[in-house]
Amino acid sequence: MGETNTPSFSDCGLRWCLQHLGRDDFQTFKESLKESASELATCSIPWVEVDGADAEHLASLLHEHWRGPLVWKLATHIFHKMNLPALSQKARDEMEKCSLAETLGDPTATKTDQGTSMDGRAEMSEAMEQDGATAAETKDQDKWGFQPLTVVLHGRSGVGKSALARRILLHWAHGKIYPGMFSYVFFLDARDIPSSRKSSLEELISREWPDSPVPVRKIMSQPERLLFVVDGFDDLDVALEDADMNICADWAEKQPRSVLMCSLLKKVLLPKSSLIVMVRDMGIEKLKSLLISPHYLFIKGISIERRIQLFLKHIKNEDQKIQVLRAVLDNHMLIDRCQVSVMRWLICQALELHMASGKTLPPTCQILTGLYTTFVVHQLTPRDVSGRCLSPEEKVILKGLCRMAAEGVCTMKFVFYSADLGVHGLTEPELSTLFRRIVLLRDGLGERCFTFLHLSLQEFCAALYYILEGLETEWDPHALCVENMESLKELKKISFNIHLLQMKRFLFGLMNKEVVRALEDMLGCPVALVVRRVLLHWVSLLGQQVDTTSPLDFLDSFYCLFETQDEEFVRLALNSFQEVRLTMNRPMDLMVTSFCLQRCRNLQKIRMDVREIFPEDESTKVWPILPQGMQTKPLVTEWWENLCSVLSTHPSLQQLDFSGSILNEWALKTLCIKLRQPTCKIQKLIFEGIQTTLGFYHLWKTLIVNPNIKHLNLGSIHLKEEDVGIACEALKHPHCVLASLRLDHCGLTHTCCRVISQILVTSRSLKSLSLARNKVTDRGIVPLCEALKVSQCNLQKLILGNCGLTAAACQDLASVLIINKSLTHLDLSTNNLGTEGVTVLCRALKLSTCALQRLILRECHLDVVSCAFLALGLMSNRHLTHLSLSMNPLGDDGLNLLCEVMAETSCHLQDLELVKCHLTAACCKNLSSAMTRSKHLRSLDLAVNALGDGGMAALCEGLKQRTTALRRLGLEACELTSDCCEVLSSALSCNQHLSSLNLMGNNFSPKGIMKLCTAFTRPTSKLRVIGLWKWQYPAPTRKQLEEAQLRQPRVVIDPRWYSFDEDDRYWWKN
Repeated sequence: MGETNTPSFSDCGLRWCLQHLGRDDFQTFKESLKESASELATCSIPWVEVDGADAEHLASLLHEHWRGPLVWKLATHIFHKMNLPALSQKARDEMEKCSLAETLGDPTATKTDQGTSMDGRAEMSEAMEQDGATAAETKDQDKWGFQPLTVVLHGRSGVGKSALARRILLHWAHGKIYPGMFSYVFFLDARDIPSSRKSSLEELISREWPDSPVPVRKIMSQPERLLFVVDGFDDLDVALEDADMNICADWAEKQPRSVLMCSLLKKVLLPKSSLIVMVRDMGIEKLKSLLISPHYLFIKGISIERRIQLFLKHIKNEDQKIQVLRAVLDNHMLIDRCQVSVMRWLICQALELHMASGKTLPPTCQILTGLYTTFVVHQLTPRDVSGRCLSPEEKVILKGLCRMAAEGVCTMKFVFYSADLGVHGLTEPELSTLFRRIVLLRDGLGERCFTFLHLSLQEFCAALYYILEGLETEWDPHALCVENMESLKELKKISFNIHLLQMKRFLFGLMNKEVVRALEDMLGCPVALVVRRVLLHWVSLLGQQVDTTSPLDFLDSFYCLFETQDEEFVRLALNSFQEVRLTMNRPMDLMVTSFCLQRCRNLQKIRMDVREIFPEDESTKVWPILPQGMQTKPLVTEWWENLCSVLSTHPSLQQLDFSGSILNEWALKTLCIKLRQPTCKIQKLIFEGIQTTLGFYHLWKTLIVNPNIKHLNLGSIHLKEEDVGIACEALKHPHCVLASLRLDHCGLTHTCCRVISQILVTSRSLKSLSLARNKVTDRGIVPLCEALKVSQCNLQKLILGNCGLTAAACQDLASVLIINKSLTHLDLSTNNLGTEGVTVLCRALKLSTCALQRLILRECHLDVVSCAFLALGLMSNRHLTHLSLSMNPLGDDGLNLLCEVMAETSCHLQDLELVKCHLTAACCKNLSSAMTRSKHLRSLDLAVNALGDGGMAALCEGLKQRTTALRRLGLEACELTSDCCEVLSSALSCNQHLSSLNLMGNNFSPKGIMKLCTAFTRPTSKLRVIGLWKWQYPAPTRKQLEEAQLRQPRVVIDPRWYSFDEDDRYWWKN
């Protein structure tokens, strides 16, 4: 039994969280991580590496060794324990997205909740021997010698779990498995156990006993020799919130059957007995809270080769086999469903009916709604009367059935009893007559229960209910009736129920004109699509809130729109979309995306993370599993070419981002060739962290041919010296008009800098260059500075953050600042310059010939002495307006020196960043004075400094003064409490200029927020952006903040304060 790791999340989000921790907090996180992992017995990660890992390395380790949901679950718990609510909420959101992504992902991937995959090796429809092997594995010991008493067999709906459960009993009865282990094996079908009815465990196991009397005492005398096989746990109504209270330890005591099952699963009842539990993948989370030390086996279903073989048997027309197979093989939604025999039969039935009508397959074969409609309409249409529509009585029955399906989907109910039918005005004879016993099936040996032929058929009928009934009914069980749904958060609730998600897709598919015609023919009347307006509203919500919409949400909305095949509908739905982010894991994602982007006419930016969906050799790759003579190239090649054409001809697309994508040489070449078209309007290309081979030659040629591409980002791509040489030749070409080039973290060394320096001299267009996080060193600075001194050099922005520079490099840089008239932006952050280096730079800053406007000196080991020299430089410089000194231990004394010069009329500083500079309340009085006296200071960021309420009071004195022109103030994590809210509210009421205020990460009580809301909503307030995490406060406080926004519609209250910047303040990042 093998183990595989299947990491399912990107480490970027976790790295972001870890980088927001201080040094001590980061160490605390590591220690808590070890404790949590030891409790879970999750020890696969190399802990020796963890001890010395930085944020980036730790995120990478967790990404490599553990699954996404587990990592985010641990992170959520640890951040909560560390009292970091913002990071805890971020981790919780990522955990939900990651879990949903796995749910919607590849169903053949083997995974368990502990991050370890245990291959069931069960392709049940193919060989009985393999069934026996899987059954035997349910009692295998793990690698530590532990033999579990509870085994969970999980897989998708209809994959054959129930059949396997019954075969386990059969193999045991024949002595093929568990020889000598169990004296009695009992099969408990949750669908035959109405949860509310009371009985004892004795009565449950006696129902099917062949003889009388039942030797109950003998059976119960050796519980360790009992095996219970529980099938259909998902359909058992277990009240988890009362699970600890409602338990039973006595097998003879009568209790509601749900209590008995819960007690059995929790090992309260017969704790030494063994359990095998069958559950759908979606039910695992619900089940986990009940089980003690379970062992998980994933039931994969039949292989793709076997699916193709079985599928071919259903296609009678030899001429159509290749056409159908091409469409089905590249359609993961269809081929995945073909794992389930009943679904394979349903799809083949629908395809045969569709082809019999003379209709072409694409794109109908690619939209599920069309196939399901064909199947259902055929089942409802009387065979003896051609062309007859449903009678009024039959319509009532159909509507009742669909209403029951919709209610079941919303409440996760998939087994129905006679009483449920009665609630919806249905009877078994009427349903049997209408559907010929194919759509709704009777199941169970005891009390009669009913299930749909497959869960997906229930989802389709649930969607059909909204077409039959529209939104004109009083029944409103869930957020599906979204008439009053305004927020994206409410919309996203739907996505956490996979059945609602699929129902939503069917609902969009029912907007398809061909589907509508088929329904109208069946119903004999026009279908009023009342729900159409609501569906448009659904999609438009995503376009309006891009920053809070995940790539998964965007892709889901695209699949929904693709189901409609209605170009006008798609154009209306996507009209508000200006930016889109997508993760593409399947070939069909390409086709669906092309369809939607073609009709998204106002789109300006798109980010696509394309995973491993391309064959290694695109020229020769075919489907090897097809019979000889039927092999064909996958449609992924055609779909990628179409997508590239859509991108290159889009009328408004300006930015194309493929960061993190995996593109083989053919894929990148195809993209680059398309980008050379005269119709291409794209100006900015971002390929950060892209994984490719031998493809960049095509990119450099594109830069020469396409005159519109002005910005290129190749960050985090390892470039060899020859790559840099080829790039330089392209950039020196007179037709290349590239203005911005980012080569961050590309593995460049000082030897590459001489080649790069040639670009600076010869390129007329290059205005911005980033070499951040490369080993430039002091040796590499020399040729760069020589090039910057040449008069032909037009570079304006140079980013050298974390390049291994020291004070020695500052001499060369200072000589550039004295001579160069075009260089206005310089980033030297995270270099060990120290006081010595800054002293040299400040000599250049004092000269009138220095044209520098923005200087970034974050984390450069500066101190009080450094501030003295900077103050002298600022005193004489009329050009420098933006200065970042963040993450340097300046202290109060250092800031006091800067305050003196800021108060002088000769200082033109407009923007000062002092994040995490070891400041306290002691410096705030001088800072307040500088704010009132400075004629130029507009932005001040004091985040992560221990200013406290006393410091805030001093700053407020300055904010109250009319002479204070400050418009932007950052006070994140400054140890403020509610005690300062009164004085802050008063200051905000007086201030006539402040428009942006960051209060994130402070300890405000609801009462304090109430005082601030008074200031936020004053008619005279100029505030437009307020940094606050609303969700860290109780519901009444959140309501107050939301009401404040309603009263001041122009005000944005959002935790992402730094993203609301209109001054290109963070140019060195972008």
